[in-house]
Amino acid sequence: MVELTANIEEDYSGGWCIRLRDTLEEDEMMCADLTVFSNNVEEMGARYGGEIKVTWTKNSDLSEEHFMEVHQEMAKIQEELNDQQ
Repeated sequence: MVELTANIEEDYSGGWCIRLRDTLEEDEMMCADLTVFSNNVEEMGARYGGEIKVTWTKNSDLSEEHFMEVHQEMAKIQEELNDQQ
């Protein structure tokens, strides 16, 4: 199983971004929103037959507001996925 790291960061233009990193390939992608993040995880995961684990971190300077925004958006996506099952 390959580990991908997802680090939530301030983008310094008033928002946030997620730095997605493939720890095996040393490949990195910047994701401006969760749709881009999801697509990039799928693309990276395809290299390994979907056998991946995503580890989340956040920068110490990430605002609480941006952290909560990402958290709420992720919860909404999870709820939608659960409804589809």
